[in-house]
Amino acid sequence: MRYRYLIAYASPAVPLAMLGLPLYAYVPKVYAELPAIGLGLAGLLLFVSRLFDLVTDPLMGRLADRLRTRVHPLAWITAGAPLVLIGVWYLFRPGPDTTPLDLLLALGLTYLGWTLITVPYHAWGAELADHDHARRRLSAGREAGVLLGALFALIAAAMPGEEGPLVRMAWLISVLLPLAVAAAWTLPREGRSGPRASSPEAPAGRLPGGPARRLLGLHFANALAAGIPATLFLMFAEQRLGLAMADSGWLLLVYFGAGILTLPLWLRLAGRFGDARTWGAAALLAAIAFLPAAWLGPGDLLIFSLICLVTGATLGADIALPAAILARLANDESVAQGRPQEGSAFGLFGMAGKLALAFAVGISLPLLQAFETEAAANPLLPWFYALVPALLKLLVAWAVFRSAHRWQGATVTNHAQEVSHAESTLDSGRYVRVPGSGV
Repeated sequence: MRYRYLIAYASPAVPLAMLGLPLYAYVPKVYAELPAIGLGLAGLLLFVSRLFDLVTDPLMGRLADRLRTRVHPLAWITAGAPLVLIGVWYLFRPGPDTTPLDLLLALGLTYLGWTLITVPYHAWGAELADHDHARRRLSAGREAGVLLGALFALIAAAMPGEEGPLVRMAWLISVLLPLAVAAAWTLPREGRSGPRASSPEAPAGRLPGGPARRLLGLHFANALAAGIPATLFLMFAEQRLGLAMADSGWLLLVYFGAGILTLPLWLRLAGRFGDARTWGAAALLAAIAFLPAAWLGPGDLLIFSLICLVTGATLGADIALPAAILARLANDESVAQGRPQEGSAFGLFGMAGKLALAFAVGISLPLLQAFETEAAANPLLPWFYALVPALLKLLVAWAVFRSAHRWQGATVTNHAQEVSHAESTLDSGRYVRVPGSGV
C-alpha cells in the first residue's frame, strides 16, 4: 500500500483515540464530582453502558460479514460518525444539573456510533493486506494514529481557556472526525479481488479455533491491565503525587510520546522474532517497570516520570501486535470457511476490550468509594492502580509466550521472503489471497 493510502487508512484512528482517552481518564473524574452522580454511580453507569457493547460489537461484526458483498465498510463508518459527534457533544459538556439518565443516554449514543465505526474499520484493515508483514504495517499505522490522537487530546486538555478540557476535546473531535472519514473514502474500495461469496453457512460471530479464543482471552486481560490505571491515573496523580489535573497532562505526553517513538523498533523486533514473542516481551517489560508505582508518594515525581517513559515505550507493541495476530487468524479462517470472518473476529475483539474497560471502571471506582477515609489519599488507590495491573501483565506475558508457537507458524523463518513479497504487493496497490497459505 502506498504511504498516502496508509495515512488515509490510519486517519480515522486519530479522532477515535481522542474520544477514547477522555472516556477512560477524564469522564469518570468529571462526572464523579457532579452532585447528582458521584464516584460510585459514575463507575456503575460507565460499566452498564459498556455492557451494551457485549451485544452491539459482535452483532456489528456478524452483520458486516453477512452484508459484506453489498455494504462496504466505508458505509458503516460514515453512518457511525454522526452518532459519535452528537454523543460527544452532550457527553463532554456536562452541566451541574446533569442527571444519571443524561450520562447514560450520551454514553449509549457515543458507544453505538463508535461500534459502527471501529468494527468495520478494523475488519477492513484485515482485508487490505494478506501477508504478515503487510498486516503489521497496517496495524502499526492504525495504532500510530491512536497514539497521535491521544497526544492531540492531551494538548487540547492542556490549552488555556475558560472552557474545560472535555469541551476543547469535543470541538477538536467535531473537526477531525469528518476529515478522517473523508480521507478514508480516498482508499481503494476493495483490498482483494472482491468480497467472497458466501458458502454454506458457518457459525458466525465467533472464531472456532483455539488459538483465536486464547488470543481474545489474553486481549481481555491485557485491556483490563491497561484500563485500571487509565481510569485511576488522574486520581493517583492528585492524591499520591500532589499534582493537579492540568499539571499531570505532561506525564501522559511522555507516556504516549514514548509509544510513538518506539513503535518502529517494536515492528522491527516483531519481524525478527515474531508478533507473539515481541508482544510477550513488551508485556513483561511493562509489568516490571510499573510495579514500583505502588510505593510512590509525594516527592517521587521523577521516578514516576521514568515509569511513564518505560511503560509508554511498550505501548506500541501492546496495541498493534495483538490486532496483527488476530488479522492473520481471521484471514486464515475466512479462507478455510469460504466467507468473510474479519468482521466477526474484530467484533469479538472489540467486545473483549470494551468489557475489560467496563470492569476496570465498574470495579475500581466503587471499591475506592467503599474504602474512602477522611484522609486526602485513599489507602487502596496505589495498590489498585499499580499492583493489580502489574500482576495481570505478568500473567499475560507468561500466557503469550506459551501460545507463541500456535500463532506464529513460519512467520519468523520466512521473514525475508515475506517482506519482499509484501512490499512489492502493497506498493503496487494489488492484494492477492492464496487459499491455504493465508497470503
